[in-house]
Amino acid sequence: MPLTDQQRRRLIGQIRGIPLGFAALILLGALLLWLPWLHRTGATLSLLDALFLSTSATCVTGLTTVNVAETFNSAGQFVLLFLIQLGGVGIMTAGTLFLIISGRRLSLADEHIIRNTVGGLRTVTPLAIFLHALGFVLFIELVGALALYFLPTAGPMTDRTIADAWQAVFHSVSAFCNAGISTFPEGLVRWENDPWRLTVIALLVIAGGIGLLALVNLRFYYFWRRDRRARGYLTIQTRLSLLLAALLILAGGLFTLAGEWRGTLAGHPAAHRVGEALFHSVMARTAGFNTVDVGAMNPATLLGTMALMFVGGAPGSMAGGIKTVTFALLVLASWTALRRRSAIVLWGRSIPEKQASTAILFTLLAGGFLLVATTLLLVTEQGAASGVTSQRWLGLMFEAVSAFGTVGLSTGVTPLLTAAGKLIVIVLMFAGRVGPLILALYLARPPAFSGVRYPPETLTLG
Repeated sequence: MPLTDQQRRRLIGQIRGIPLGFAALILLGALLLWLPWLHRTGATLSLLDALFLSTSATCVTGLTTVNVAETFNSAGQFVLLFLIQLGGVGIMTAGTLFLIISGRRLSLADEHIIRNTVGGLRTVTPLAIFLHALGFVLFIELVGALALYFLPTAGPMTDRTIADAWQAVFHSVSAFCNAGISTFPEGLVRWENDPWRLTVIALLVIAGGIGLLALVNLRFYYFWRRDRRARGYLTIQTRLSLLLAALLILAGGLFTLAGEWRGTLAGHPAAHRVGEALFHSVMARTAGFNTVDVGAMNPATLLGTMALMFVGGAPGSMAGGIKTVTFALLVLASWTALRRRSAIVLWGRSIPEKQASTAILFTLLAGGFLLVATTLLLVTEQGAASGVTSQRWLGLMFEAVSAFGTVGLSTGVTPLLTAAGKLIVIVLMFAGRVGPLILALYLARPPAFSGVRYPPETLTLG
């Protein structure tokens, strides 16, 4: 059954500490990463760079001011993995909780999914959801790690080492949590000609970008059964998340293929180019791994990539951005207005107008925040990153969108940032990850009603 108002208020009070928990985890991670015995011999790391990297890992962004493989030893890389895991599961937990405490009336299908998600739990608390999500996440990451480890390579299986197992585990966690951090000095360029491993990485990223409730919904949807009652039901949230993910991946892949056919993708067979374009499209929405030089891409391709980063993944997932469902609501509201209809209808269900207004609010706040942050970067980086990189101001704008969308792709700006620029990007990463959480907390409060109704008046538009 849906939560009562009293239960919702108590749960909201409990999860108000989640943003503070993220901040505390970032500070703890920064202090740990700063410790010299977590660094390789001869490597140094400033406290600001440690804070930057801790924020990037905890907010599962992927931007780094240093080369992770060349800076950290195994212990340091383990701390990074710990931050990525806690940050990713924390976000998925918060997203699940907000769906449960949402003011809308849950359908029978929604209640079934929630029961499967929190089934067996005596109380719906942040800790209980966190532990349940952790078990679900660890299972998927384990499957991904086994796939990365046992896929065939040039050498025999007897040549595999503990280091190979560690690399498989780290990249599986980093991919599913949409972090985009690699322990290879050259990143995933090492697997550029290994389509099977890149496919596993892409599938993990997609799974992490559709949300816990959608994954549970798919787990209990038996599509092969003829009896509809025994088959189960895909909720509108799940169907919309899957549809938008597929459409955006396909559109982004085609756009990248057209823009980079004679650019960064040139010199490869056609099948390889298509695979690289689709991989870039998947990473641009959530994760940030790259197998081609993003800084060498055409400006048009970078603009298209920024659009994908701004939209991001599904609500309640590891991904950032304004979220695919928010984007869908904007499109649906526009289409409804164009058709002169009074209500937004999708798959035989009406969508409350309040949700469309919330989608507009999210988009305007995100766009305004990015505009201010990009302007500040243009001021602070006049003689640094903006003058050194080939993309100049576009590279800084790309960096801001990537940080706010918690994606992690970069045109090469990150290591060149000044101290002020690093602080701005740190704020962008934190705001992009925790900002929607704080806004959702604010909107989850009961609406204020003064008891006064004012007469309506129509405004002229266009």
